[in-house]
Amino acid sequence: MDSVTSTSPEPSSASPEPKPSTVPTQLLREKIREYTKKHREAIRAEVSDSVRFQLGEIKERIQELDNVTEKDVSGLAGRIKRRKHATIEDMYRLSHAFLQDVANIQAFNKIPGALQVLIKELTGNDSERQMSAAECLCNLSLGEAPVCEKIASLAGSYLVTYLHSNESQLVRLCLWIIANILATGQKSATVLMKMQLLPKLWKMYCDDEIADPLLDYREDAAICLQLISLNADNLLTEDERNFVLQQMADKSPTCVAAEYHLAIIFHMLFTQPELVSKLNPADSLYLLNFSLINLNNTNNFLTQPQRLKILYSIRILGNLLVAQPLIYSTLLLQVSCVWKSSITSLLNKLFAFHDIHLRQEALWLLKNILRLEEEDAFMPPNILEQIHIFEECMPLPAFAGENH
Repeated sequence: MDSVTSTSPEPSSASPEPKPSTVPTQLLREKIREYTKKHREAIRAEVSDSVRFQLGEIKERIQELDNVTEKDVSGLAGRIKRRKHATIEDMYRLSHAFLQDVANIQAFNKIPGALQVLIKELTGNDSERQMSAAECLCNLSLGEAPVCEKIASLAGSYLVTYLHSNESQLVRLCLWIIANILATGQKSATVLMKMQLLPKLWKMYCDDEIADPLLDYREDAAICLQLISLNADNLLTEDERNFVLQQMADKSPTCVAAEYHLAIIFHMLFTQPELVSKLNPADSLYLLNFSLINLNNTNNFLTQPQRLKILYSIRILGNLLVAQPLIYSTLLLQVSCVWKSSITSLLNKLFAFHDIHLRQEALWLLKNILRLEEEDAFMPPNILEQIHIFEECMPLPAFAGENH
């Protein structure tokens, strides 16, 4: 993913006007497709094909895999349906075919009962066939919404249950399948959300005491949570929002996948202005400090993590200033005493990135700061003289006096 996806909250929360997503869900889905493909290729590189096909057959089998057609997939699907069983070789060929061409996914989906066979293997007692079925379903879930809706309906409960498995590869595959399903839309997401998916993902995401890298699922869980926040935030129950509210401070800003945290919080909580206005002081301070850590420690605006950190820190800070104006003095104190800097230096850093999307966000933050400066008679109204807004930015006089 090359940039972040989101719009600001509704105008009632005083954020910038909603604008088209800079990265629509389809691009995020493509990122997941490439992400899962690379990880799966890495896994396959560690597993000798000789285990599956015998040494003398490897070259011939690989050549066959490169030439799997829709007709071949339909034939395979029909065969496993009739036998009510899929061999490891069957699933390996199907898995490769699904990754090779989306048309192969569609061909498989047209055979009624074939998916149920894969799920039967996923839930069976043979661990090797279970893993093969999981890989097969993972590649199948790269299909479009109808395919993912069927997987969610028939296998969703197993996918969520297996997040507690002791087999690390199975857990990771289930997370990838869940991510692919969530990326297709609300119908699939609705099925998974009913299975207490959110608390399970949150626990995996906030687990910052992981000794074994094989058990580190934080990046995968973060992607799933981000997809929920983008595609299914309207499906969140009051209890689920309260859960996120109560648990959000569990994530450290310096740990793995922390760049997703403010984006997830923003879309799950900050679309509800009443929740923001009622944040307790400890939570508000946590978000303020998390945002300042991101802004002060991020020196470029090029990569996905950098863009996530900076854009959502601005949005969080801006909304906090609107909902809880008294926090402005705390903001100034933290910037001065902890970071040995100033609010103007922070804003100048943002404008210096010369990014058109970031510029809008920074101007909106500046507007909220100016409003608070004007309301405080003890603060000199000279902040604009210290801001270096470049020529390509919109004129400040028109911006400062109007609603953005």
